[in-house]
Amino acid sequence: MSGDGEKIVDAGPALPPFDFSPLISALSGASDWIVLSHVKPDGDALGSASAFASVGRILGKNVVWGGPDEFPSRYSFLAGAAAFRQNLKLSALSVTEKSAVVVLDTSTRARSLEDISELPPFVPLVNIDHHADNEMFGTINYLDPFSSSTGEMVWMLLREWGVSPGVEVLEALYTAIITDCGNFAFSCTTERTHSIAADLLAGGVSPARMDELIRCNATLPGLRLRAIALSRVFAAGGWAAFTWLRRDDFVRTRSERADTEFLVNDLLTLKGVSFAAFFVEDEECVRVSLRSRGAVEAAEIARVFGGGGHPQAAGCKMPLPLSDALESIRSLVEGKNAERLAVAE
Repeated sequence: MSGDGEKIVDAGPALPPFDFSPLISALSGASDWIVLSHVKPDGDALGSASAFASVGRILGKNVVWGGPDEFPSRYSFLAGAAAFRQNLKLSALSVTEKSAVVVLDTSTRARSLEDISELPPFVPLVNIDHHADNEMFGTINYLDPFSSSTGEMVWMLLREWGVSPGVEVLEALYTAIITDCGNFAFSCTTERTHSIAADLLAGGVSPARMDELIRCNATLPGLRLRAIALSRVFAAGGWAAFTWLRRDDFVRTRSERADTEFLVNDLLTLKGVSFAAFFVEDEECVRVSLRSRGAVEAAEIARVFGGGGHPQAAGCKMPLPLSDALESIRSLVEGKNAERLAVAE
């Protein structure tokens, strides 16, 4: 399948009206939807996919929803969570000319199913994403780097389509939006983001209920894991903060990988800190989450190590020992900051 894409639907506040018709036509004409979330799925990936899968059922489609990794228990309240299929393989499904595959919040093929590139050319591959570095690997690419989240984009699509979703769809989209824009605090939050959130509230979403479901669902093992990570935080130059977790930290606390979501954001609450890095030791690599709000962008650091993401929220995988990965990021960030200061002078 060509990575160039056959159709592109652009979105964004500075762009002309979007032509959703190719996307809507492809999905309307398919009786079977395969909805995919990316590796290590987060709130946006799961919320937007849950909403999409629910819409498919509303429209009478046969829906399969899954991804390469397990479903985080913290999002078990989302509609369709029990039907999520982990370690999904397209080869195990009956993919026909009546099928359509929808990949949400996924910037590259490598973050989707292993056999995504083996999809037959007659099956539409719909790529819906808000990452600026998206590979445009779909046959239909709906990309909008101006959106706060993929959930925001899905709402725009449903509004254009004229679909009347139930409250479970609205709650899923609200989950997607607020988890990716930091409860409307991140710079990706726009006037449109707030307007869409208002639409969701008008449709029956309760912010208090959603806060309880999303934020107030920590477990004791999860809190103990976060305590370990926060006890290791150290600052560099007064403007950057770093911390890490080893594999045995999860074993000792009996916690899940999903318990670390949002933890890197806590580092940015330190006074004067404008760059944060969180390292998690995995079996064959170190996974790094990066956040920034200053001169050094998270994405530029992630790209050096083959990763990517948004300018202020990015990540990468490093095939190095934990100590070497931490030192590599720290020295690079300090070097970039020194360059910025020199230019400013």
